[in-house]
Amino acid sequence: MIKHLFFTSKLDFRSGWGTLTINYINEFEKKNVIVFCNKKNSSFNYKQYEILREPLIYIKNPFLILIDYLKIKKILLKYYNYKIYSHFPVEPYCLFLPLLSKFFFSNIYYAIGTYSLELNQNFRTKYLFYLAKRKFQNIIFFSSFTRSNIETKIKFNCAKVKTVINPTIILNKIKKEKKFKKKTIICVGEIKPRKGYHYLIKVLARINRYHKKNFNLILIGKSNNINYQKKLDFLVKRNYQNKNVKFLTNVSEERLKFYFKKSHLFTMLSRKIGNHFEGFGIVYLEALNFGLPIIISKDSGAKDLINIKKSIKIFNPEKINKIAKEIIKVTNNTKLMSFNYNFNILKDHNNINKLKLRKFYKKLN
Repeated sequence: MIKHLFFTSKLDFRSGWGTLTINYINEFEKKNVIVFCNKKNSSFNYKQYEILREPLIYIKNPFLILIDYLKIKKILLKYYNYKIYSHFPVEPYCLFLPLLSKFFFSNIYYAIGTYSLELNQNFRTKYLFYLAKRKFQNIIFFSSFTRSNIETKIKFNCAKVKTVINPTIILNKIKKEKKFKKKTIICVGEIKPRKGYHYLIKVLARINRYHKKNFNLILIGKSNNINYQKKLDFLVKRNYQNKNVKFLTNVSEERLKFYFKKSHLFTMLSRKIGNHFEGFGIVYLEALNFGLPIIISKDSGAKDLINIKKSIKIFNPEKINKIAKEIIKVTNNTKLMSFNYNFNILKDHNNINKLKLRKFYKKLN
């Protein structure tokens, strides 16, 4: 008897970790899945145990791992006769593995990005992570970019299988709407320096002031960095783009869909800063789902999409004028602006990576 045990925060499409976990567990029969989570979601008919804390709490205070281990152990004893595969799509939860490994037949670690490096270098978690990675039999890297950034600093010598499988999303039927009258660029993600919003504001200024256009820019995401937000506000004012830039926070799911439907192009000009980098950026896939053309930063794992469609453009985020010219070019190209053209890129991407994932999971059994 086999069970697949996923350690995750919550099964929720509004969270990156949640979306990933949902896509992974969908590959298994419901009866074979157990979810240890921070918060249950009754919308999903899987066996869920609300037993974990928020992932980052364990990094701040690893002592809590020992306390919660005792609760987890009681539950795992119920499944002692099962062959259990542990899955860690939320990296910080792998810190439980040194204490729980005797319950598991095999362990799968999902190396998504920044937190793998944080666990390895944080003095509070470094030793626990060292013990955990010795127990990883299989590792899925989020992207080739993720793999190269992580493996330069972390050696997974004990893992038998190491592979790159890009994330996928569930395809949604989108009712097309008329676009905004003014050409509009959209970017979605937390307002922080590695997301590259400062580059994007400069690109907009280049489009509007140098190339004499009148584009709008919509930036959607939480803003927890006051100094960075001030820097962005200053850039907007200095470049006379007050009427063309809109910052939005606490946007509902329906409202987010509205902005995706009405906008003309999606881009995120992310930049690696120290250990912090964009492992892939599921939001690129969401944009394709809405039929939007995308422009990708070379410092993002989403550049793997070029393997699906060579026409996708990848830029150094500092090349402001090149990006500005490309945005003008793309938004004037009927083919590249076609809903089906971009949606089909996503379909091809999903098909290829779901097949990879199924082959990977099949070999586990």
